Amino acid sequence: MQVGANPACYNFVMQTALTQQDETITEGLAQQGYVIIDNYLSSDEMVSLAQLAHEKLTRHGMAKAGTGKVAQTNANIRGDSIHWLDEESTEPAVQQYFLNMQHLKTLVNQHFYMGLSSLETHLAIYPVGAMYQKHMDQFSVGQAQQLNTRKLSSILYLNQDWQNSDGGELRLYVNDDEWLDILPVGGRLVLFLSAQFWHEVLPAKRERLSLTGWFRTREFQPI
Repeated sequence: MQVGANPACYNFVMQTALTQQDETITEGLAQQGYVIIDNYLSSDEMVSLAQLAHEKLTRHGMAKAGTGKVAQTNANIRGDSIHWLDEESTEPAVQQYFLNMQHLKTLVNQHFYMGLSSLETHLAIYPVGAMYQKHMDQFSVGQAQQLNTRKLSSILYLNQDWQNSDGGELRLYVNDDEWLDILPVGGRLVLFLSAQFWHEVLPAKRERLSLTGWFRTREFQPI
């Protein structure tokens, strides 16, 4: 069906096609700017992605993550190692991940008109005790316009049998005085508006795996 053919009919189709999970995502983003979804990944998908991360680490396919525009590495600020993913990967679990993210992008664009056009994403491994200090995900592109192309942050956790005592929480600052500590439980998805929430990764007592992405709008092209 063409989107412009019959708006009322199209809206009805979209509403009836939404799953409970989709509704939870749209309602959470609309009401509070973030949402937490458990069991977003199947166990098989989670295990496959975790194995891929370990394979990349073993074969030196992981790089120490940096911060800032020049990507400086400093383990006292950020201690994870990362491997960037792309949609051309032949790994079935990666292909499924991008299909899931495409669905999310379409869902958010249809409900919030955010103009999301692309996804940048990487696997991340935090060794025991590693952290990532308080930061924002959105950064400027271009000096004059101060454009920020990261709009929606996405984190998927790949940790099996994570316990409260393991630590490694994502601390999401909901305002100046309050925060939410989110355990990196395997299969859990966290979405939040990139420009709205300061956040940090707390140290863990065991290795911590995640798949982090940012949905972006198109970059400004100077005339």
